[in-house]
Amino acid sequence: MKYSQIQFGKDLYDLDYNDLVQFFQTEKDETLNLEFKSYPAQGSHNDKENALLKAICGLLNSEGGIVIWGAPVETKDAQGNTSAIGVLTPFNTTLDRDRIINKISSLIIPLALGIRVQKLNAPNGDSIFVIEAEKSSQRPHQYKNNYHIRLDGQTKIAPHYLIEAMMKSTDFPLIRGHIRLKRIESDGNNYILHFRKVIYNSSKYINDLNLTFSLISGPGTMIINGNPYNGFYDNSQEIISHGRPITGDFRMLVPLGLLTQNNNEVQIGLSFLGQKSPSRMSTYKYTISSPTLGLVADENNFIVEKNENKLSSDVSNDSDDDKINSILDL
Repeated sequence: MKYSQIQFGKDLYDLDYNDLVQFFQTEKDETLNLEFKSYPAQGSHNDKENALLKAICGLLNSEGGIVIWGAPVETKDAQGNTSAIGVLTPFNTTLDRDRIINKISSLIIPLALGIRVQKLNAPNGDSIFVIEAEKSSQRPHQYKNNYHIRLDGQTKIAPHYLIEAMMKSTDFPLIRGHIRLKRIESDGNNYILHFRKVIYNSSKYINDLNLTFSLISGPGTMIINGNPYNGFYDNSQEIISHGRPITGDFRMLVPLGLLTQNNNEVQIGLSFLGQKSPSRMSTYKYTISSPTLGLVADENNFIVEKNENKLSSDVSNDSDDDKINSILDL
């Protein structure tokens, strides 16, 4: 199924301007397969066009998807997640469908196939573009001497191991791991924090094998399947395929005195790797100070820091010893 069908419920060439107006009536988040490029009045056209071409290059090197050029002005939360809602930002342009495709073909190398473009005109004559890119069989592609890829909903310079894998025509799964705080209780001596873990294969047709994951936490004790674990727990899964995530709920018992000694902060790390995918880590720091007990409607009220699905090279330039010590200090 084409990504336009997934996002809008109709083929790209059947879209009209009002479809996009309606699409952004509710807040939409950028994802692995969906990217927004607004066209605000400030800034040069060349810079905006460069950003568009980087985004297309990233989709070609990843799982494919859609870029909306002329989307509402994007907002980012504290963790860098991008969303958009409201008024589109159409612009006056002589570009048409063919000219956009020609630019993509001449500036992204090797030649990118599977690109479709729809130009949608606003009532005032300005335009927006919806560009659909399939996952490329000619990967890796580069734009202005850089290889770009979609990682965790953002376009980034591709890490070396991904470029090497693509050059060897090796397909790799993209594995993501997340933790969410669901409930807070107290027995008078401890806060009992209820969490849910999910590890998800975002690649539709590539399974990963021999997945290993670890939970690292402190202060307090994790309760997993009725068993206590002080600071560390690991497990494995033989296979992880798209649409069959690894999920599990667990609790943390945090003594009130120990919590006070740690400035009311609780930290959790989820580390995971597979036979075909590199090691990644999602880390979270929460402040638990006189919380309202019960279901947690918005965990952002407690989160101090959140870094999800990071390669070690993404996190810092620290030495291996520094990285080991930072994990031990959790």
